[in-house]
Amino acid sequence: MASPYDIQTYLLDRANIHDTLTRLPIYYDIKSAEGLIKDVFAPRVEVDYTSIFGGQPTDTAGEEWGRSLQTMLEAFDATQHVYTGILIELPQPGQNSVRPESCKVVSHGGAHMVRNGSLMHNGGLAYFEFVRLRDLEEKGLNPWRISKQKYDMAWQEGNKEVLAGIGN
Repeated sequence: MASPYDIQTYLLDRANIHDTLTRLPIYYDIKSAEGLIKDVFAPRVEVDYTSIFGGQPTDTAGEEWGRSLQTMLEAFDATQHVYTGILIELPQPGQNSVRPESCKVVSHGGAHMVRNGSLMHNGGLAYFEFVRLRDLEEKGLNPWRISKQKYDMAWQEGNKEVLAGIGN
């Protein structure tokens, strides 16, 4: 039988999940595919950006997704991505609770994107699923990585040409 999910492990999981999600917009904005691949995405990731770009959700390798994001982000002169109001769904610690292998996270998300002197910005809700990778944990590293990412845009404002040809 698995050991109970203790308070220390619960708090460490929350901190690690929060740190992984905090890295996502920073790596977007510094255009770091290496950071996204190494510290953010799971080996497989499902991505649904259809509310922004249309099309269909994709299921791809985390490394491939990270590399494609760098190409997209390099098309902008500057970006600022922000995730706030982060709600991490983990079971409460205790004798009857088992440490999860995955969890869901929801947050507000927004982006400001500048291209050729024009601005586009948007906001909405971001939905994530995180998985715990035991091989990283065994090395003493943050084991939580994003395996699913969905963005539901609620609003956008600015020059739509800023996004022209990106994500297609």
